[in-house]
Amino acid sequence: MLERIYVDNFRCFVNFEWKPTRLALLLGENGSGKTSILEVLERIRSLISNDAEIRRGFPSSSRTRWDTRLEQRVELDVRLGSELFSYGLTVKHSEEDPSKSEIAQESLFCDGAPLLEFVHGQLMLRTETSLISSTVKISTRTNRSALGAVGGGAATRKLTAFKKWLDEEVWYFRPNPRSMSGRTDEQNESLDVDLLNFASWYPSLIAQDLDAAIQTQSTLREILLGFDSLSVDKSRPQLQVRFSAGKGVPYAVDFGELSDGQRALIALHVLRHAVLKPGRLVIFDEPDNYVALKEIQPWLLEVSELALDKRGPQVWFVSHHPEVLNQLAPSHGVRFFRQESGPVRSERFKGINELTAADVVARGLESIASE
Repeated sequence: MLERIYVDNFRCFVNFEWKPTRLALLLGENGSGKTSILEVLERIRSLISNDAEIRRGFPSSSRTRWDTRLEQRVELDVRLGSELFSYGLTVKHSEEDPSKSEIAQESLFCDGAPLLEFVHGQLMLRTETSLISSTVKISTRTNRSALGAVGGGAATRKLTAFKKWLDEEVWYFRPNPRSMSGRTDEQNESLDVDLLNFASWYPSLIAQDLDAAIQTQSTLREILLGFDSLSVDKSRPQLQVRFSAGKGVPYAVDFGELSDGQRALIALHVLRHAVLKPGRLVIFDEPDNYVALKEIQPWLLEVSELALDKRGPQVWFVSHHPEVLNQLAPSHGVRFFRQESGPVRSERFKGINELTAADVVARGLESIASE
C-alpha cells in the first residue's frame, strides 16, 4: 500500500505531500493536478522498471514554471506486509543545457535501514546473505536509475520486493471502449491504460487465472441481459460474446460489434475479478464513461468493499460522475486545488448540509465548504 507521496518542483507541485488511504476519490477542477500525480507514479515506474533515461521521464521542461530551482524531488513510502519501504529520487538539471539532466541522488530504505544509496555517481548497496549483511560500493551511470540497474536474487530480496510491487502491482486504467479492438491474434500479458488491447490480453487471463474468468462471466449473466459467455473464436481470431435469446436461437456477437457501454461494462467487471488483488494499487481514471448509472453502481459498491478490506487492494478513483461523487466523496474524497494558479494543495472533501456531494461539486462550492 502506498502510504505517502511527496513531489517538489514538478509541474504544479511544489513541496506537495499526500498520504492516501486504502480508498480515495480524487476531486478537483481541470489543471488541479489529479492526473499529474498519477503521472509521477508512472514516470517513476518507467524509470526503474523500463530503464528509461531520466531526461525522458523528468525533463527540464517538467519543472514548475515559476520556480527557478534546478532540482526536482520525489519520495514514496510503500508498505509491503509489515515492512515500510521509503524511496527517494532527486533529479538535477543543467541551466546551460536543458538536455543534460541527471540523477543526483536515489535511495531506498526499509524500516529506516538503507538498502541502496546512490549519490554523485557512487552506489552503496546493502546485500543480505544468510545472517550477514554487507555493503558494496560501485560506480554507476547518472542518466538512469541505479535501483533499476540492480539485478534480483536472494542477496537483494528486499530490493526485489519493492521493484516487483512497482512493476507488477501498480495498475492504472483510463478506459476508452471506442479504442478497444476485438482481435486476439497478438496475445499480451499486460493491459494498455485505455484497454485498447483488452481482447488480446483476455486469452492470457484465461490461461493464468481461470477462476477470475469464470467469476466474471457469472457476474455478467446477472447484469447484462441475455449474456451467456465471453470466449475466443480461434478460427478468425476474435473475442466473442454469446447471448441466449429466450425462446430464440442463441447467437454470437464479435466484441467489436458491441456498444461502447457494453464493452466498457464487460471490461470493468473483468478488471474487478482479475486485477483487484491483495497488495495492489489500482487506479481508475473516469471508469464511468459510457456506462449507465444503474450499471456503474453495483460495480462501484463491490470495488469499494474490496478496497476497504485490509486484505484487499488499494483503489483510487478519478471521477466527475454524480453517483461516484455521492457514494465516495463524503468519506473518501480528496480535493486537489490551486489558489491563484499557485502550487497544488490537497484536503479532505467537506460537504454542505442539505446538499449532495454531486451538488456541491456541480455548484463549485467545495472551497466555501472548506473555509
